[in-house]
Amino acid sequence: MVKIGVVGLGPIGALHVDNLMAGKISGAELKCICEQRPVDDPKYGGIKIYKDIDDMLSDGGMDAVIISTPSFTHYPLAVKSLKAGFHTLVEKPMALCTADGIEIEEAAKKAGKKCAIMLNQRTTPLYARIKELVKSGEVGEINRISWTMSNWYRPNIYFTSSPWRGTWKGEAGGALINQSIHNIDIWAWAFGMPKSLRAWCKYGKYHDIEVEDEVVCRMELENGSNATFITSTGEYPGANNLTIAGDKAFLVAENDKLKIVRYKDGSLRSYTNGTKYMFGSPDTIETVEEFDGKGPQHVGVVQNFVDAIEARAELDYDISQGRLSLELANAMLMSSWLNEDISLPIDDEEYKLMLEDKIKNSKLREHPRTDAVVDFKKSFK
Repeated sequence: MVKIGVVGLGPIGALHVDNLMAGKISGAELKCICEQRPVDDPKYGGIKIYKDIDDMLSDGGMDAVIISTPSFTHYPLAVKSLKAGFHTLVEKPMALCTADGIEIEEAAKKAGKKCAIMLNQRTTPLYARIKELVKSGEVGEINRISWTMSNWYRPNIYFTSSPWRGTWKGEAGGALINQSIHNIDIWAWAFGMPKSLRAWCKYGKYHDIEVEDEVVCRMELENGSNATFITSTGEYPGANNLTIAGDKAFLVAENDKLKIVRYKDGSLRSYTNGTKYMFGSPDTIETVEEFDGKGPQHVGVVQNFVDAIEARAELDYDISQGRLSLELANAMLMSSWLNEDISLPIDDEEYKLMLEDKIKNSKLREHPRTDAVVDFKKSFK
């Protein structure tokens, strides 16, 4: 039985605690919680509560730690947990910049402990199916990708109810680092990293925040093809539309449905070059696959983490995989700041210096609103 301590009892931390208490994670039990604020809910009455993470790490009696605190604390707390000798699972983003993310990876290797990141949208059946089609070669060479992910709408109180949300000091980014980091992870996981990109970010366009709440990005893929990624937290109802144009198939994913158009001749290029009809079009076979449910999500990632600790499975969400999405998000911000194309991989240290300059001039909210109504389940997309 893997004994787990959860650091942070905000909405996501409470979700992890509730899942553990409900027995949803096989082979795991909740040992303790670390939360600086008073914990008055009677349902936690039988659980040891620490206010200081150092106290928890020194005498908590856990095997593993889940870090579900504000974004700017993920990196130092992950390193602290690993150095103390605990398997560690970190909420997204793993860090605020790739340079710090690399330090987490190094700390995990030195400690010889499992370190995972919460990449829960990889468990979404629709995205897993898209990856399967791309990686198996059924889509063929990719000619274009376009993803509009603008249904991450947030009202202003989402930001103003917290001292750190929407600030460089607290989050080191907005829509890219906080919300769309999940989609950016799916991009890197399913399609790979681009060769270069150019991004245009709008900062505080829709909200009283310092960071980006709208992004338009053009990428050049490794094969030279174009791709676009658009995200926003200021549109409603917004859209989640992913189009992949390949030489063997054309995919459109929207509203939990995946339309697959396959070319009967096997290749669009062969038809394009071989037909004698000026206004002809290839014969196709169209199918629509519907997906019911979002998959195991957070439970699935924590379960894999526990199984990997117990040597029952490989770690599918290793911390190193979180660096790809973080690098893409960092590259988009860097491109916007410099107003130029950015080649990947980025210069980690250069980005860190630029971010530190933003953080130096950033301010946390002195008087966050206290009347926010929280329904965390509505945050999932």
